[in-house]
Amino acid sequence: MDIGAMSMEMSLARVKQSAGISVAKKAMDSQEVAAEGLLKMVETALPQQVQGDGIGQVVDTRA
Repeated sequence: MDIGAMSMEMSLARVKQSAGISVAKKAMDSQEVAAEGLLKMVETALPQQVQGDGIGQVVDTRA
């Protein structure tokens, strides 16, 4: 294999690696946004589920 072809292959490998990393970063950012949305939904739903008199806040799971 000549040096020119080897140089082209190495360059192509770097481009493929950079593209893969970019896709992975976008997927992670998307998952982070989705997780934040879920946490906000839980925070808003939680006060509606817990009663103010304390009943139902503690459940004995060993009984």
